[in-house]
Amino acid sequence: MKTYNFWSVFGPVKIMQGDVEHTVKVTYLGKGVYGCRVYTNGELNAENRCIGKQNIGAACRDLLRWEDKCGNYSKYAHSSRMRSGRKQVSNKTLG
Repeated sequence: MKTYNFWSVFGPVKIMQGDVEHTVKVTYLGKGVYGCRVYTNGELNAENRCIGKQNIGAACRDLLRWEDKCGNYSKYAHSSRMRSGRKQVSNKTLG
């Protein structure tokens, strides 16, 4: 597995180019601000902040989409990328 380091707008990012394991952790930072962190194979790789609980999902999904786009592949990151524009379908039968 090749590893590349580069700087993004949010700071240093590590691209491992292959199958990895992603973990997402959300922390309350105070005054309505939440921090979202994405760990790749146990190491902090991306970080974002959002205001309000209603924005946590969008912030984490955005970080995971970039992980998938940059080559850090996992089922977790890939499903967050595919789910963003897809319409939710219920399993309930009509009638």
